[in-house]
Amino acid sequence: MKKMLACILALTLALCLAGAACAEGYKVALVNYSVGNSWRAQMVAEFEAEAKRLQEEGVISEYYITNSNDDISKEISDVEDMITKGVDAIVITAASPTALAPAVEEATEAGIKVVSFDNVVDTDMQVATVGIDEKEFGRINAEFLVEALDGKGKIIVLNGTAGTTTDSLRWEGAEEVFAQYPEIEILGSANADWDYAKGKAAVESMLSAYPEIDGVWSQGGAMTQGAIDAFIAAGRPLVPMSGEGNNGMIRAWVENRDNGLSCIAPSNPTYTSAEALRVVIKALNGEEVPSNVVMEMEVVTEENVDEYYRADMPDSYWVLTQLDDEALAELYAD
Repeated sequence: MKKMLACILALTLALCLAGAACAEGYKVALVNYSVGNSWRAQMVAEFEAEAKRLQEEGVISEYYITNSNDDISKEISDVEDMITKGVDAIVITAASPTALAPAVEEATEAGIKVVSFDNVVDTDMQVATVGIDEKEFGRINAEFLVEALDGKGKIIVLNGTAGTTTDSLRWEGAEEVFAQYPEIEILGSANADWDYAKGKAAVESMLSAYPEIDGVWSQGGAMTQGAIDAFIAAGRPLVPMSGEGNNGMIRAWVENRDNGLSCIAPSNPTYTSAEALRVVIKALNGEEVPSNVVMEMEVVTEENVDEYYRADMPDSYWVLTQLDDEALAELYAD
């Protein structure tokens, strides 16, 4: 019995030393490049809710949240500031997968556990990356459109923010599908930053340029809702469109099903940030975690769309969330 107790005490001490903050809780940080759309704002709220929960449990003592407003240099500086503050862990969503790599490597060399998520960092010197399979996201949307058009037709493309990992991987997945169907003609494309207004404006321009558009491949965000509204305003027949689990897009989809609109919406949950925090806490506790944590990707379809749509929530709400109604009401208060 004494030997067993000694072993338990030794293991506990080792875990404490490995975590460097066992008694007082860990100091953690979210280094974020943007809150420029509602997905990102809800994502930050998901991190904060999980951080507060862990703080109440004594797992973490402090947490920091930064936002670089799409400024790569500022985000690098934010990482360096967290190193100076002596945090135990950083979860990061990066404005550039390559430009942020040296800063992440510097943090790792300083003994900080780093996990990247959403727009991940291109380096092996981090604990893990966390997120959905973004290439699969793009493939799902492309396969839906190909099937809806029987393998031929003229389409337009709405991509996200140029240079980000998410944008690149989603389009890479789509291209692999479209390459198999030579009768799918891509008329034009635009980077609309997953934004409603930019998506609508881009589609308005393409509607003016192209008298025949048979489908819209959109990376999602609120761009698809903008595309739907642009088609309606132009008096053009609604065509199959891909999207994402944004409540506004889903609202437009539900309201126009009887007008011939068909859609699909694979979804990147806003609680990816909270999952990244949980993963980095495991690493701090000495647990082994895989270098690539792939989250399950739920897909909103014609068959289940009514299960996800919330008429009581604004268009900016994202349907895959772990926030309770009280937190959502505070986040989306007028």
